Amino acid sequence: MLVVSLSHGDQHGLVLAVLAIVAFILFHKSNHRFAFHFDTVILAACAGITFAFSSNSIVSQFEYIFDLVVSALVGGCALYALQKGQKYIVYGYFIHAVWDLLHHSFFHVATTKTPYWYPTFCMVYDFFVAFYYLSRK
Repeated sequence: MLVVSLSHGDQHGLVLAVLAIVAFILFHKSNHRFAFHFDTVILAACAGITFAFSSNSIVSQFEYIFDLVVSALVGGCALYALQKGQKYIVYGYFIHAVWDLLHHSFFHVATTKTPYWYPTFCMVYDFFVAFYYLSRK
């Protein structure tokens, strides 16, 4: 039997992600068009949060610029999704999910400070949303 030991941050992040995914599904069942627009707003907020975390941390110049570029890409994808369609929302959520993965403490890749639960929560939620829209094509 495989036993996975999760940190408290990962446990909290997973619980929050499951709750957010349930809300996402219910929202899409009630009004898919409005939910799509809401998802683009959430993606744009992710872009701002990405930049805010980096701006509020002591990071290398490379990491700061990397976070700024990721933030611009994610924000651009949110704007393009409103005009060009859902493939850009897939790109945006996937890019942000990879950013979250790199910022998880397990990998020791990035030094940007995030709340202890955020990388797991956002990575799980972002991948779910990206694959949801990818499956709807």
